[in-house]
Amino acid sequence: MLFMDIMTWEPKDNEEMDKRYRSWEYPKGYNVISEWLDISSCRFFIVYELDNEEAYARATFPWKDISKLETIPIMTPEKAIEIGLKMEAEMAKA
Repeated sequence: MLFMDIMTWEPKDNEEMDKRYRSWEYPKGYNVISEWLDISSCRFFIVYELDNEEAYARATFPWKDISKLETIPIMTPEKAIEIGLKMEAEMAKA
């Protein structure tokens, strides 16, 4: 399943965030699809797939002291349509 994290932090923490990110390695099981930095503010976006809950914990716990993390389950519009059509067909049979 796909997830997107939005990480935000205070401007005073820019230097520390940069320092940590430069040495950061995502844990095994946390498979990054893409990353973006909001160049107009203190936000970072990550789209990824997870193998398990431990990978999520290992990727997020080290940042809790300096940032706020919002995790959102996501899917492509095509996948949402596919699932919606499947559900409609199942409900029509019931």
